[in-house]
Formats: sequence, C-alpha cells, structure tokens
Amino acid sequence: MSLRTPVSPPAAFRGAAVGVFSGAFAVAAHAAAGGGLPHSSSLTLLAAACVGLGVLVAQRTPRSVPAFTAAALAVGQLLGHLVLAVETPGHALVPSGMMLAAHAVATVVCASAVSAAERLYGPLVSSVVSLWRTTFTAGPSPAATVTLLPRCETHATAVVAILRASISRRGPPVSA
Repeated sequence: MSLRTPVSPPAAFRGAAVGVFSGAFAVAAHAAAGGGLPHSSSLTLLAAACVGLGVLVAQRTPRSVPAFTAAALAVGQLLGHLVLAVETPGHALVPSGMMLAAHAVATVVCASAVSAAERLYGPLVSSVVSLWRTTFTAGPSPAATVTLLPRCETHATAVVAILRASISRRGPPVSA
C-alpha cells in the first residue's frame, strides 16, 4: 500500500495515538521499572521507531480494531524497550519481571485509551462541528429578523430638525 493513499480520520488518529503512546509510555514504563531516563540519542531513535509504527498502523484496516491496537502497542513497547535497552549502558536486553510488568500495564492502559478515543472520535467531531456552525454562522436569515422597537417617524423628524437648527454652519472666511 502506498503512503500517499488517503486514510480515514479515525485511522490517522489511531496511528498517531499508537506512535505517541508507544514512545511516551515506553519511556515512562522503562523509568518506573528502574531503567532510568533515556539520553537524547535514545529519544531520537525511539521517536523514529514510533513514527514508523504510527504510519504503519494508520495504513492498516484491521477487522478487530481493539485487538489490532493492543498488538500494535505491544510491538511499540517492545521496540521502545529494545531501543532504550541498547542505548542504556549496563542494561540487559531481556527485561526483568518488573520491567515486563510495567510494559504490559502500559500496553493495556494505552490500548484501552486509544480504543475509547477512537470510538468517541466520530460523535465528538460531529458535535464540535455542529456547535461551530451554529455559533459562527454569517448572521440571521432575513426571515428571522425581528424589529424590537416600532418606528416613530414623527419623533425622528423632530429630533433631526432640532439638531439641524442647533448646529452652526459658520466657518472661516473663504479668502483666508
């Protein structure tokens, strides 16, 4: 499949969420399990891996979205652990029990969050668009215009006559 193939907005959201959550939660799980915080080179490599994973996830159309999302996030956690383990001095490639549990919890939390957000994407976007259209329309239609005060022609002409009589039209001489 070509990368120029248009994807649906929920699929693009799923890909972006999988990429971002894979990187963020891999770092958080790694640090929480005692792996420490990564250096900038590790973060750069992790970002590249997560962007690639997110693009691949966005291009796929799975039969079971929650299972596919969980599997993609598990792959993201594995990639994240490998990148962070290779770049961290003195870190073993095989994760400890605590590290494995932290990555597993991160995968489950991310999968449920992405699936819930994807389910709510359509209704949320349609309600925001509807609110936007009703709030920022060009103006009321001509049929909906209501005159709040009745026109009073005699009062308006009397006020205009008083204003015309009280305003002086005198100015400097023309020759000056």
